[in-house]
Amino acid sequence: MVYPLRMLKLLAPLLFLIGAVGVVVISDRPMPPADYTFAQINDFFTLDPPRMSYEQDLRMAYAIYEGLVRWDNETFEIEPALAKRWELSEDRRTYTFHLREEARWSNGDPVTAHDIHYSWQRAILPDTAADYAQLFFLIDGAEDYFNWRGEQLSAYAALPERERTEEAARALRAEADERYRETVGVRVIDAHTLEVRLQRPTPYFLDLCAFGVFYPVHRPTVERWASVSGRSGRIEQRHDWTKPGKIVTNGPYEVTSWRFKRDFRIERNPYYWNPEMVRSDSVAVVFISNGNTAVLAYQTGSVDWVENVVVDYLPEMIAQKERGERDDLHRIVQYGTYFWSFNCTPTLPDGRDNPFHDPRVRRAFAMSMNKNDIVNRVRRVGEPPATVFIPSGSIPGFDESGSIRGVGYDPAGARRLLAEAGWTIDEGSRRLRNSRGESFPVVELLCSTGSYHENVAQAFQIMWEETIGVQSRIVPKETRVFRDDLKRQNYMMARGGWFGDYGDPTTFLLLHTTGDGNNDRGFSDPHFDELVRSAEEAPTPEDRMRLLEEAERYSMEVALPVVPVFHYVRYYLYDPDRFSGISFHPRSVQYLWKLENKP
Repeated sequence: MVYPLRMLKLLAPLLFLIGAVGVVVISDRPMPPADYTFAQINDFFTLDPPRMSYEQDLRMAYAIYEGLVRWDNETFEIEPALAKRWELSEDRRTYTFHLREEARWSNGDPVTAHDIHYSWQRAILPDTAADYAQLFFLIDGAEDYFNWRGEQLSAYAALPERERTEEAARALRAEADERYRETVGVRVIDAHTLEVRLQRPTPYFLDLCAFGVFYPVHRPTVERWASVSGRSGRIEQRHDWTKPGKIVTNGPYEVTSWRFKRDFRIERNPYYWNPEMVRSDSVAVVFISNGNTAVLAYQTGSVDWVENVVVDYLPEMIAQKERGERDDLHRIVQYGTYFWSFNCTPTLPDGRDNPFHDPRVRRAFAMSMNKNDIVNRVRRVGEPPATVFIPSGSIPGFDESGSIRGVGYDPAGARRLLAEAGWTIDEGSRRLRNSRGESFPVVELLCSTGSYHENVAQAFQIMWEETIGVQSRIVPKETRVFRDDLKRQNYMMARGGWFGDYGDPTTFLLLHTTGDGNNDRGFSDPHFDELVRSAEEAPTPEDRMRLLEEAERYSMEVALPVVPVFHYVRYYLYDPDRFSGISFHPRSVQYLWKLENKP
């Protein structure tokens, strides 16, 4: 246990922040204290399951919603949740789920197979613009339905304006609903029995069902805030339904308060079918973007757990732990990779030719980045440097020999590659120029504010300037603006991070496939797409893994849409004598209903 005075001495330069802690955590809080409070860096982007992709959103999904199955977050074995049992057909393509009759929504409505049927349709529809829609394409007919709906909407948009009316749009939706019932392999047998037919045997399908984007929503609530646009024919969703007092959930907790960028509170769902499982009656989240403030909030007792310690003095805290001076700092090696994305589209946002459209240029930039220096001199918190996207040894049966090498640090090789691509260093100016004498564009490095990304970007600036004669500029933006720019490919290079969502290589590889909702790089490579597609049709699991290995090798050694920098290590801050229930599994799924302050 660290002594408070020692910690306060360590944080003496930051004491001026104590007023900020009071503002963020204490002042103007009419709600009673929660059973425990934790600090997280960002507010939630959404509480709508199919629209989720960020870690904090999914963590809350596992608290307020419940899917057909869940993971044991210590072993990641599948266990029953909303479904009490299920069967798999002999051809391993059809699952039959039997739902609990006692399951209820937080308003007392029964949870039925119709809720799953509706929610999965909503996730598949292009109207929803779900990042993970492609995961549902494993279901028989789902991809064809997605494409059909897109064509239906395009044909509608081409109609004369006088023919595009609300009545016509409602008829369009009715047709889409009917087609979903008739062609997609999700069938309601009765109120508590759901049949799901897959395109092909998929050994990780139950793993997907445990993932938050597959969780159901309460249709009457969602539909109350949805409408059909006569102009576009699309289903348009207002997000008011996710606000406290409106949102209806089926998990262990319900939402009782949400103050934007300030705090959030959940309380026990009185209708949850398994109340004995829930260890705390109430949980509060405070959003503290400044890592120093979060640590100080913990030290002063305002929060019980800091879920991600991001401070410049973290190496000193780690040294304290190694000397046995503290036991409240906890290290987790994670199932995830920190990387920087290239904009891979042919042109830059301003219309100029994009040099990163050429994979040789992308590889050259990666070869000019010394990852060991980043982790040892900039970060200094023990993260393993990365040259591959999928963390080595994280998936049984995948590249167990470690044959995928990626692109290492090789400045001389980088200059040779750039010369092949038509870029050489001018001896006079020491700047990278093409055959027309034009300088390589100043590389803009997009990142979010208030974290370590700027420090990493500054290191890249120095490396590129010294090794390949390229100038760059850091563009930090507020998180939501950063996310919007990322989605619109409004950048040259951008920081990124990815945590595997399920235990299969495709949880990483699908990010690089053409049109994937999480492919924010505009990357499209037919050879890579074919490798991933062929893997899904492979005759044996071993053949499938070999094709996925080849896809990872190609993407990391040839195409390189992203530059892996390191594999994540996270540090939690909590007192183990007072706070319990944390999982240390690399997949880092924390169930808020398992956490508690000890009596």
